[in-house]
Amino acid sequence: MVTQLLRRPPAVITTLAVGAAVTVSTIPSLLPRSAPVQGLLTGALVLTALALVGLGRALVRRLRRGHGEWLGRARGSADPGVRWLVLAGTVCTTSVAAWLAQHFLTGWTAALGMPGPTPAYWLVAGLWAGLLIALMVILVVVARRIVGAHWRGTARPLAVVVLAGATVTTAAAAPVDLLGVIRKDLSPGHVMLVDSPLGALRSFALVDEAPTPGAGAELAVKRMAAAGGLERAAIVVALPTGSGWVNGAAVAGMEAELGGDVAVVSAQYSDLPSWWHFLLDREPAHESARALLREVVELVGQLPVDERPDVYVYGESLGAMAGQAALADLDPGAVCGVVWSGSPAAGLAGHPRERSLANPDDPVVRWTPATLWEHPQEWPTLWLPGVSYLSTTLDLAGSLRPDPGHGHQYGAEQDWALPRC
Repeated sequence: MVTQLLRRPPAVITTLAVGAAVTVSTIPSLLPRSAPVQGLLTGALVLTALALVGLGRALVRRLRRGHGEWLGRARGSADPGVRWLVLAGTVCTTSVAAWLAQHFLTGWTAALGMPGPTPAYWLVAGLWAGLLIALMVILVVVARRIVGAHWRGTARPLAVVVLAGATVTTAAAAPVDLLGVIRKDLSPGHVMLVDSPLGALRSFALVDEAPTPGAGAELAVKRMAAAGGLERAAIVVALPTGSGWVNGAAVAGMEAELGGDVAVVSAQYSDLPSWWHFLLDREPAHESARALLREVVELVGQLPVDERPDVYVYGESLGAMAGQAALADLDPGAVCGVVWSGSPAAGLAGHPRERSLANPDDPVVRWTPATLWEHPQEWPTLWLPGVSYLSTTLDLAGSLRPDPGHGHQYGAEQDWALPRC
């Protein structure tokens, strides 16, 4: 195959399509890409380019059946010398694009406090791109054989599907914790597990202290009330991310704003990461958020009007999404103000006193279907239809790599001020 390629290089249209795909993949996205992510993006764009070329050729062959003589004369065939010239020019162009991307990436990562690209960056990216392309080629070949003539009219495809489903179901029901590798334990220094330096009350329930997320939320609120939280000037309902993490900078900022006369209440509904719940199971987050807000609002509503503490809601990432759904079931007047940070797809609850903190380069905020075809406002880099959405999707994997203030990292540099009643 290599000998054949040396004798006759790829067609001009194929070379140009692949070269364009590689060049486009070097355009900066929201965040600096690691070598594997860069390779996956390059491989995906190359596969897309080859698929478009293949579809074009198939269309030409179909048209040729009806207009064979005319298309046969018009089609022609590029001279091997022309093919070599186009190939050499394309290699030079993509090399220059990679060099410019490497130069820009070095300064960009330094500005964001991230590790810079190594000398082997493009070699590793190329290997990942090659692996993706090879994998897709193998899958296509296997798929074509599966749907081949010797499978038609038999029960084999159905049997394979049933067997695969039974295997997955059995594994999920096994006594072994298959998700143990991604479970997270909260650090002893977690903001909700230590005392506030300002004397604020912090009430928290761990995931293993209650049978359900709702019960855990109710337990946290009961602890808050028993410790005198209803006698404080304000209550902040802090909705955590998937593993129960609450942003310490946000809690500290809100406690300082309220002079320490505040009770912060939260509950851990799971020890699995946010991405797991976001993609596969959002109900625990929603159940916990609904229970936390419902219990707090009901207890506050039972107090005399002049003795009621102000209720505030804070949520980050998946916690913001769950909080927005929970607020839809409440009277807006029961909540003084709301603050979201890193809200997925820039979602809002529509509350009259609502703030949303979003870093311009946060892919979690930017990851919305509209990015496919519509130029987002304040997009920090070059936007391309389709390509920017794909690169943003890949950026999600590295959204926590930059220093606070960039990506999906929100810290003390943010203005955590609550919208007051």
